[in-house]
Amino acid sequence: MYTVLIIDDQPDDIELATIALNAARPDIDVNSALGGTTALALLRNEGGRPDLILLDLKMSGMNGIEVLREIRADVCLKELPVVVVTSSSLESDRAKAIAAGASGYVQKPLSLDQFSKDLDSMLRRWLPN
Repeated sequence: MYTVLIIDDQPDDIELATIALNAARPDIDVNSALGGTTALALLRNEGGRPDLILLDLKMSGMNGIEVLREIRADVCLKELPVVVVTSSSLESDRAKAIAAGASGYVQKPLSLDQFSKDLDSMLRRWLPN
């Protein structure tokens, strides 16, 4: 079984991503962290590492780019695949995420069905069956 960590500052977005992940792959264990600071503390202190991180770009406090840079700078975390998941359609946001070390980038669509399909495609790349 694979583990995915969702990092987002909006509980409703975490819930939607969890629903979409469960629809795409019911065999995945989904954990979440409310915000970047909480996520980094969790990743650094608990020892258990997720197989994949889904990271929101636009968070209050520590934003997704800052969290991603911290992950890539940490010798114990830098190899974790981190996919940025955001509602932003700006190419500049995509470029910043990739430059900061994102493993992938998924734009949140308006429909849950499309979001599940997009996440399923990303999961097939990073978490083979």
